[in-house]
Amino acid sequence: MANAEPYRVTNLYPIERLPSYFNRVVVLPVYTRDEDSPLLAFADDIFRQEIIQQKIFETIHLSPNQMQSIFGKTRVSSVDPLPNNFLSRLELESQANGVLFIEVLSYRPYRPISLSVRAKLVDIKTGELNWAVDEMIDAGHASVQVAAQQFQSKSQVRALSDKTQGSTIQSPRVFTKFAASMIFETLPNR
Repeated sequence: MANAEPYRVTNLYPIERLPSYFNRVVVLPVYTRDEDSPLLAFADDIFRQEIIQQKIFETIHLSPNQMQSIFGKTRVSSVDPLPNNFLSRLELESQANGVLFIEVLSYRPYRPISLSVRAKLVDIKTGELNWAVDEMIDAGHASVQVAAQQFQSKSQVRALSDKTQGSTIQSPRVFTKFAASMIFETLPNR
C-alpha cells in the first residue's frame, strides 16, 4: 500500500470553466434505485456538506419532502424521464442557474467498502452538461487506501484521531464523505 499512488477520479467530463453567471445550483436529494438503502439515512447530508466545502457556487438544497411536494417524487435519476417541466420548475422555485444530480449506482457497506457514484451538473436554462463523473471508489484498492489515509489526516476529518487510523475505509459514513470529497474536487471553477 505504501508504494501505491493516491487514488484520483478519472472517469469524468469537465468543462474548463463554468460560465461566470453560473453562481447558484440546486442540489437534488441523492438518488439510488434501492429506496430502502441504509445509505439514504446520511447521504444527502454528507454530499450537501462536501459540495458546500468547494465554495464554487451558492447551493440550494431540496429535501425529499420538498421534491415530493413540487414534483410528486422524492428523488430523481438523471437517466430516467424527469417530471414534466422539471428544469423550468426548478428555476422558478430556486432562481438557480444549475442543478446537481447525485446518484449512487452501487453501495457495499461492508469491508471493503465501495461506492459507485454518478453526478451531473446541468445548466438549468439550456439543459447542457457542464460536468459529469461516473466513478467506482473501492476501499479494496491500494490507491484508494492511500488517498483515504491522506483524507483522514486532513483537517476535514477532525473528529478522527491517530487512535482511529483507517476509519475512513471502515466507516460507511466517513467513506461516503471521502468519496464525495474526491468527486467534488474535480468540479471546474468559475
